[in-house]
Amino acid sequence: MGAQSETFDPARTSCRSESSTTAGNRSQNSALHVRSRYRVSWRRRFQVSERESFSFNLKRDLSFFFSIWVGQLLVVAYSVADALIVGNSRPDLLGGLALGNAIYGPLIVTMTAFFSSITINATRVIAEKSAATLKHIAYYGFASGFFVAIFVFFVLKYFSTIHHWSNQSSYLVAATQDYLDTLTFSALPSALFRVIACIANSVRATIYISLLQGVGLIAKVALSLALVDSPHFHLGLTGCALSTTIAFYIMCIAATLLFLFDRRFSLFRFDFVLSREPSKLMALLRTGLPVAFSTLSEVTAFGYMAILIGKFSADQLGAHQIVSNLYNVGYTVIFSLAVLVSVKVSHAFGLEGPIGALHKARTAIFITIAVGFSLGILYMLFGAAVLRFNTADEKVLAASNKILIFLSLVIFVDCVQTGAAAALRALGINAFPMFMQIISLWIGVAILGDGFSTHRLRLGGVDLVSGPGVWCGVFLGLLPSALVMSLVAVGGGKSVRRHLQRIISQCTL
Repeated sequence: MGAQSETFDPARTSCRSESSTTAGNRSQNSALHVRSRYRVSWRRRFQVSERESFSFNLKRDLSFFFSIWVGQLLVVAYSVADALIVGNSRPDLLGGLALGNAIYGPLIVTMTAFFSSITINATRVIAEKSAATLKHIAYYGFASGFFVAIFVFFVLKYFSTIHHWSNQSSYLVAATQDYLDTLTFSALPSALFRVIACIANSVRATIYISLLQGVGLIAKVALSLALVDSPHFHLGLTGCALSTTIAFYIMCIAATLLFLFDRRFSLFRFDFVLSREPSKLMALLRTGLPVAFSTLSEVTAFGYMAILIGKFSADQLGAHQIVSNLYNVGYTVIFSLAVLVSVKVSHAFGLEGPIGALHKARTAIFITIAVGFSLGILYMLFGAAVLRFNTADEKVLAASNKILIFLSLVIFVDCVQTGAAAALRALGINAFPMFMQIISLWIGVAILGDGFSTHRLRLGGVDLVSGPGVWCGVFLGLLPSALVMSLVAVGGGKSVRRHLQRIISQCTL
């Protein structure tokens, strides 16, 4: 049987074409299904990674904040330990300790504020990934530490050799002078330790600094118990100052070893023979000096508050001291939050530029408002109970309770204005927050506080005599500063002018 010729069949061809079309559609649909599943999977994966990244950054920021806060609490514990040890062993020297700390405390706080410029500038440079610049910042940071230590040394020497307290007994004055004279030897290790601490803040190694402060506190307490008044030593305030000096030397040596051998600080290790960049020194001074001046003004303003309230009665002065101690505990949270804000905004400035830093500053302002409001509420709710632990004197307690409402308001506005000032400095705006803080605080204390406390000024029918009047004046003085600086930090450098122009145009219509 021969081979049959293949003939063209339209029906068969049509079926084949339809089947091939159906198969193609199926394969195309399956491909689209796979792509859609891949897109959904990728979106889910991206959302999960975004949530994980947010959670990681939040945990990292909270860990950084708490490490700073613990360090600040340890700093407060140093002065508390001095007062407890001297008060129990040599109560006759408590007045001399207060006089000495009235000189030493503001110097140390101002020095710490000046060195905060290292953290701001180093954090920005780390984001820009400029290793050579970090070495210059570290070099000028340590150099400024030596010069600041020399300045503190001579200031303490000046107050320890000249009779400044003519209204006190010669015995108390001599003890105070010996206390300050011994503290002069702590100027250098204290300055160098704070320089390394500010560098550690920029690389988020603050936990090591807090641990060293804890070790120093243990050493200080042990030495104070042995030197102030014990069977072997009766050095009084000299022993107290000597324990502080030895503790700072221990912390300084340990921090120096950390700087030299920990890999986190490798980018900061400089060579003395390298050429320097004076512009980096000017950057440190432009940031550090305004912070130092505003901090010094704040410390002296609170000292002037004590002078104003001390004119009325010993009960009012005791109430002010107790309330101030409560304020200092809250200020540790405010200061820690300000350091976190400056680090976050500075890092965003170096990584994303001014626009990214401005967005980060807006977020920081809202966070400081929330934290300040929470602190104020906590003080209102639990402040009276805490005050009862500090004194059993009913007159002092009654005076303290009258100040408590204004303390809560001061904590709130101070948290907002300190956070806003930190954000502005991280944005490169330095002089404006300095002038706002100095002017507003001194208007609040010297004009409003003095006026309210002496009834030269009145706020409706509220009784603001003595302590409550001074604290009310501080609140009213800080409130405009907090509002204006927050407005500038949220809206940028031109926001105040823009709002003022809008107000003027509305008034002239």
